[in-house]
Amino acid sequence: MRGAAARGQACWKRGVSLRKAGKLAAARESFAEAARCAPTEVLYWINLARCEQQLGQADAALEHATRAFDLDTGSLIACNLLAKVMHDAHRPSEVLQVLDRLDAGVERDALWHLQRGAALLDEYHSGLATQSLLSALALAGADLALRRRTLTLLGQAFGLQKMHFDGSLCYRMVLDMDPMALGHALAAAHFGTYACDWAQFEQDMARLDACIAAIRASAMSADLEAFTPFSALNLSDDPRLMRWLAERAWGGRSAKHGETGARPARAVPRPGGKLRIGWLSADLHHHATAFLVTEVLEAIDRERFELYFYSSGPDDHSATRRRVMATATQAHEVAQWSDAQLVAQIRRDEIGVLIDLKGFTLGSRLSAMVDHPAPIQVAWLGFPGTCGAGFVDYIIGDPAVTPLEAQPHYSECIAQMPHCYQPNDSQRTRPERVSRAECGLPQDAFVFGGFNQSYKILPPVFEAWCRIVAAKANSVLWLLVPAADTQARLRKAAAGHGIAPDRLIFAPFAEIESHRARLPNTDLFLDTFPCGGHTTASDALWAGVPVLTMIGETFASRVAASLVTALGLPELVCSDLDQYITKALCYANDPAAMASLRERVEAGRRHSPLFDGKRFARDFGQLLLRMVERQDAGLPPAPLPALATEENP
Repeated sequence: MRGAAARGQACWKRGVSLRKAGKLAAARESFAEAARCAPTEVLYWINLARCEQQLGQADAALEHATRAFDLDTGSLIACNLLAKVMHDAHRPSEVLQVLDRLDAGVERDALWHLQRGAALLDEYHSGLATQSLLSALALAGADLALRRRTLTLLGQAFGLQKMHFDGSLCYRMVLDMDPMALGHALAAAHFGTYACDWAQFEQDMARLDACIAAIRASAMSADLEAFTPFSALNLSDDPRLMRWLAERAWGGRSAKHGETGARPARAVPRPGGKLRIGWLSADLHHHATAFLVTEVLEAIDRERFELYFYSSGPDDHSATRRRVMATATQAHEVAQWSDAQLVAQIRRDEIGVLIDLKGFTLGSRLSAMVDHPAPIQVAWLGFPGTCGAGFVDYIIGDPAVTPLEAQPHYSECIAQMPHCYQPNDSQRTRPERVSRAECGLPQDAFVFGGFNQSYKILPPVFEAWCRIVAAKANSVLWLLVPAADTQARLRKAAAGHGIAPDRLIFAPFAEIESHRARLPNTDLFLDTFPCGGHTTASDALWAGVPVLTMIGETFASRVAASLVTALGLPELVCSDLDQYITKALCYANDPAAMASLRERVEAGRRHSPLFDGKRFARDFGQLLLRMVERQDAGLPPAPLPALATEENP
């Protein structure tokens, strides 16, 4: 036994030296031999698992990290290592189980609390996550890397609790440590706008601009931790910047996930003679995406297509969830799956067209597309912009949101729907209108409504709203801003433009039926810029409320323009703020014009293609088949312009 122990120690020492020298494969063999010689030595299993983790051998790392912790549940190092391996495998519930198995007498360190907070976030327990992350921050001391990671997650936890002012402070603290932290510069500005913290707006934007300029001027890699281009949608109307951010964000992820780069040239499979469409989404429940897409899923031609869902979100047991899942040929719950498991299942399912409905939004599994598990891969609906990733072949848009001349701003090929890229459910409810009194609105006032979330309200747009309200006697501005501190900032800003506090009326967040019941009390919906309304705008139109919008250069700034154009009201699209103000006042001051406009919205709601889910499903299937036709002919993806109207009667 003494000889085996000595051999084990020698192998372990050799493994440590090899690992330091970067010879990971050889180090792994040495650590494995050490563990064979002394199978009860926890340290050897820990080193073996760490080495396997670095080599990307996830299953082996999990097996041996488990062995280490099983040997000694009092080892904080083994506990934290196993939790990290579980986290990397997308198994947050098991991370929590592992952390809770640590012996009660062992003092928990900052990393333990950090990993607990991260797992709780993944399990959608943001309040409990905040407590753990605050404990981690208190224990992090001078460990800047640990502080940075903790502040990043703490910012996310605050954001999920609508505590955006506190979240912006977390991101600014990271930026104080590292002015080149691009993701944090974006998040600080984004969260600041969520809180309408305009006192910091110019400084946040200046720091963001300086960060971008410095990164562009250097060869360094940007900080990709918690970096999502989503944070820039409300900050910029520059499509070149949006593509640069997307490519930058995905650049680090592609290295992490081992992007192969080569797309498959194989023909599209048709098991049983049908094309299988795979759907990657975390939103197949009571969520805006599901509200939009359900009727399309129900109406897709089952003689040609089968639907396979890869759901990474919760089952909320809602009516929407049941309705969506009833359309599935087969559904997989993949929240706890690794990318490798997900890719393998997509291949087993012989998916012909794989559609990502998330992009750079919460719960995305875009990384599962890296290895091209399907011959055609498509981005649609969830993220209004490019993914910046070479493995996504097409982005579905329309002539308004993605004109073909905008192709240079997309890494994907533009594929245009003939009318509007956004589907809408003609079966969505139209509940009986509640009274103005129930909404806290004056009975005889003209109500300008702005129901986009507060992060979309930037100072220039708010100033324009104040000019509109000031010029229209007996009018009020009705906003969806439930947070009291944010309301106070907006009232103060309005006062600076000469608007009395009582002319701003704030609505709380409401369940979707209640929200739809109150919407008709709006006389004119004022859209935001550069990130305008998406589902919010189509909900307003469905309620019969005209939406006045501006059109810019980015996808996010063109969505409402697409909606009102498809409805048959292109005159509601403005090119700049001056025209926007002029049109708002023209309608508000002309009751006959306003009545006519509402009548046309109502007629469009009943007869336009915007709210015709069955027609959309037919056009959508036709667009997918055009992609398939190119693939089967051995041709690469190419921009697909919208078919002429007469081809889509």
